[in-house]
Amino acid sequence: MFSIQMNWPFLRHISLFICAAICIASNAVAHPQTDAESQEKIKALISKTFDQPNLKVQITPIVIEGKVAIADWTQGQKGGRALLRRKHADWEIIACGGAGFKDPNAIAAAGISKRIAQNITAKLRTAEASLSAQKIKQLDSFDGVVTMGHGMQHGSDSKH
Repeated sequence: MFSIQMNWPFLRHISLFICAAICIASNAVAHPQTDAESQEKIKALISKTFDQPNLKVQITPIVIEGKVAIADWTQGQKGGRALLRRKHADWEIIACGGAGFKDPNAIAAAGISKRIAQNITAKLRTAEASLSAQKIKQLDSFDGVVTMGHGMQHGSDSKH
């Protein structure tokens, strides 16, 4: 007869360690996304949401800070900025606005941390530095803020 004596507390700790390692690894790998991949997903979302048959949305630049992004957009004579948040692998539009989205306080008012709001608006300033004055004027022209929600409900403080 062959007998094996198990050290159950040790095996329990090892199995917990292995489970924890798998969970951490799967979380770290479950939703990795490069900035380039995020930008493509953001462009696709904005296009799918706002493109019209004869009037496509142009989206550039896009700045990303962690799970938050600001995308500049123009559509015909109109323009503005979209504030987005990443949920897992998908992006969602939080709000659309104009010049106000260059202010960290306006970004923070949308539920974004002050640190991220400051970082992303700094990135936006850098990204927009090479744009023409006319393009900046078009982006700034969006009046007010339209809050996006489930079912694309809009806030009431915009004329768009």
